[in-house]
Amino acid sequence: MSIQALETEHIIRGYDCGYAGPLQPFALANFFQEAAGEHAEKLGVGMEALYSLGRTWMLSRIDIEIERLPRTGEQVVVRTWPFGTERIFAMRCMELLDSQGRRMAGALYDYFIYDIKLGRPLRPERILDPGLRVDKPLPYADLSPGLHEPGLFPAELTGDPRDAGWKQAFSLDVASHHIDNNGHVNNAHYVNWLSDAIPPEERGSGQAKRIKVDFVSQAVRGEHLAACWRKSESGIFHSIILRDTQVIARASTRWE
Repeated sequence: MSIQALETEHIIRGYDCGYAGPLQPFALANFFQEAAGEHAEKLGVGMEALYSLGRTWMLSRIDIEIERLPRTGEQVVVRTWPFGTERIFAMRCMELLDSQGRRMAGALYDYFIYDIKLGRPLRPERILDPGLRVDKPLPYADLSPGLHEPGLFPAELTGDPRDAGWKQAFSLDVASHHIDNNGHVNNAHYVNWLSDAIPPEERGSGQAKRIKVDFVSQAVRGEHLAACWRKSESGIFHSIILRDTQVIARASTRWE
């Protein structure tokens, strides 16, 4: 199978940026997500195709590196291509390009193919055509999804989060507009919440430079969640989304 990367064009709108700012992480995550879904459909492995087999795609973890983000009125191109498989992950690359074709951001996304009846992920190389990849390098060589450092993130927090060095940023109730086709919170909302957990006064100019997220567990409509954050000695920010005491999403972010 010979396939090509998919490119989609966009004009950045004011609602993508917020007040007088660059493209928000929430909008960037949505651009990447929609491009990935569209390309998967064109390749015959989209949501509908998997649903017909009792399976679905689930995003597990992402690593986004950012050089700069566009502002209202700029024309951009989102480029995406499948990057093959590794263990239980099907990998996909993303790029955000300006109107001159210069890269502004790049990412590597790791997905599960999830068996709905069995309730577990399946080995993607047993399902996907081995030719379902583009022979193209990573947008950035150091992209590596997954937050694995020992002791970096707890599996749960008991008692006052402040006792473990975490500061609560806000709490929220999951509403209908947060939910995706799988009936769970859409990944872009997690990216949004985990980024927003970092106080604006801590973000320097407010330009995100690196966003790494692990999606640990699913949240559904009506659940009450809390976002917490802390800053490492190296200047990297860590943030988590809690359901009661359980960490259901976690992130490492760096700001300019």
